Amino acid sequence: MTGFRHDSGRICISMRREPTMPRTNALTHAHRGTLIGPRRGASAWLSVAGTLLAVAVFVVDTFTPLQGAVAVVYLVVVLLVAAAGGRTSILGAVASCCVLTIASYVRGHGWPEPDAAFLRCLVSLSAIIVTGVLAMRARKRMATIIRQASLLDLTHDSIYVRDTDDVIVEWNGGAEALYGWTAGEAIGRRASELLATAFAGNRADMDAELFSEGRWEGELIQQHRDGRIVLVEARCALLRDAAGRAQQILEAGTDITARRAADAALAESERRYRAIFESSRFAFWEEDYTLVVERIHVLRSQGVVDLAAYIEKHPSFVRDACALTMVTDVNAATVRMLGARHRDDLIGPLDRFLPGSDRTFGQVLVTLFEGSGTAEGETHLINLKGERLNVLFAVSMPAGPSRYDRVLASVVDITERKRTEHALMAMQSELAQAARVTALGEMSATIAHEVNQPLAAIVTHGEAALRWLRRGEPDLGEACDGIERLVRDARRASDVVNRVRSVASKEPRQHVRFDLRALVEECALLLDGDMARHRVGFTIDIDRAAPMPRGDRVQLQQVVLNLMGNAIRAMGTVPGRRELTLSARATGGESLLIEVEDTGTGIPDDIAASLFDAFVSTRGGGMGMGLAICRSTVESHGGRLWATNRPEGGATFHFTLPVTVAEEARA
Repeated sequence: MTGFRHDSGRICISMRREPTMPRTNALTHAHRGTLIGPRRGASAWLSVAGTLLAVAVFVVDTFTPLQGAVAVVYLVVVLLVAAAGGRTSILGAVASCCVLTIASYVRGHGWPEPDAAFLRCLVSLSAIIVTGVLAMRARKRMATIIRQASLLDLTHDSIYVRDTDDVIVEWNGGAEALYGWTAGEAIGRRASELLATAFAGNRADMDAELFSEGRWEGELIQQHRDGRIVLVEARCALLRDAAGRAQQILEAGTDITARRAADAALAESERRYRAIFESSRFAFWEEDYTLVVERIHVLRSQGVVDLAAYIEKHPSFVRDACALTMVTDVNAATVRMLGARHRDDLIGPLDRFLPGSDRTFGQVLVTLFEGSGTAEGETHLINLKGERLNVLFAVSMPAGPSRYDRVLASVVDITERKRTEHALMAMQSELAQAARVTALGEMSATIAHEVNQPLAAIVTHGEAALRWLRRGEPDLGEACDGIERLVRDARRASDVVNRVRSVASKEPRQHVRFDLRALVEECALLLDGDMARHRVGFTIDIDRAAPMPRGDRVQLQQVVLNLMGNAIRAMGTVPGRRELTLSARATGGESLLIEVEDTGTGIPDDIAASLFDAFVSTRGGGMGMGLAICRSTVESHGGRLWATNRPEGGATFHFTLPVTVAEEARA
């Protein structure tokens, strides 16, 4: 057994070479065989041998004329018992040997007298007691070393010892698991060759630090038995003997291959995230909601369970939370969007860009209160130039209990899109107006006919009234009847003019509930001339139980006019019976289905897919805007417009409209 100490003065390990066993750690065998003591069978033999030796010494010392200190041989008995038993056995052996020594002395010399024999007896007793004390202390030290050695086998780390020539002398179970070599295969081989060790730096520098400082820590690239490369975090300690000479090196290693792979994957993920974050054309913000979360915790402790309701009563909380939200990082797209020179100009409270009165930020706070999810919506920001920007935002909250110091928010500037939408809506309004005027131009004959009829009647009734009044005896009754008919026809002409003006009007629209039958009858009056000219029969089939629709009456009148006019023209060249039918019925939900059905030529297959696209027309000279405007009008009301061909010939145009709610229907 060879004892070593570390430079720090602490005992590191005590060991000696033992024969190795397959699949068993040599370090464990060394401790069990040398430190713990012999196995159970050997312990019994040692106990028997100690007993027999004690009897033999007693016999020799008592019954032979030997004058030497034979009792000193009892030391061997104590050592044998110490090797075989524990503390109690050692105390028993010491006591027994002392009793035998005293008994032998008394037997041979009588009552103690201060002579040479008495001194030899005292020396023997002292030696026996000292040996027992030393044996118990050694046993205690061994137990401590055994516990420390057992910890080496329990650890998952690799621990092995090599001499100054790099030859492995000890090898624990962790080393077997890490490198795949058993203790029997590893002991006696050079560590750097067995493990194909590669050093990150210079090997000479590593050795110099180890021998000068007594320890070295660093990473090594080594090889598993099956050829795999393993990255090891190594910790080496130099073991010295009592004279301070370097004897062996204790090396502990932790496998960090998986950790390094995870670190590399994390670094790559971070690199990719930063690349996306920086190069994206969309604005990305990293925001810190830590202070806001603390405020929310305070609200929870005060019993708030519905943050939306709390915000409704305390709108100032949104302003305060906006001021507590910190922008911690932005990408280049955000710098451009907000008109900054550098991203540092944008770091700070969020309320510099988001007005504190913004209600959409309340959605973010509610999402934060609920713990996870994504808050998204449309709002506006103020850039550093003071310009108002319309944006779409999305804020993704981390799931579950987590840190809220790096919440990602994406922002899309839709200012130009909004301007384009407004321009498009204005253009669409102009096109709709142009289409209405065009439709009025096409119906000019019908309008003239409708207006001329009441005007002619007015002239006739006026002249008749004058004749009745100019008689020698004026017939006032007939004159009054004529004047009443005149007034009735004048009102009829006024109604025609008002209907034409309402179709051509550009005044703002209002969605109200209206009588669909009355609207259809007005359209029929406007198209009466066309229907008479093309000999078209018209039927109105509106279910009595059908609810009233709601919407802009003038816009929907244009839709019905356009669909009925198209149907009349589609039947203009069709021989035989020509029938136009407008029907309406409830769909079972909160909408009304209206269908305009004709017996015309139907929809050609080549334009069926693009029938409702702008500038698509089935008749020469048409603008191709009528059906496109009809579809946009119906969809703006929350409905849908589509067309189908009838199996027996002709086409049906279907569209849906929302109906009035129950309260409105009873009003």
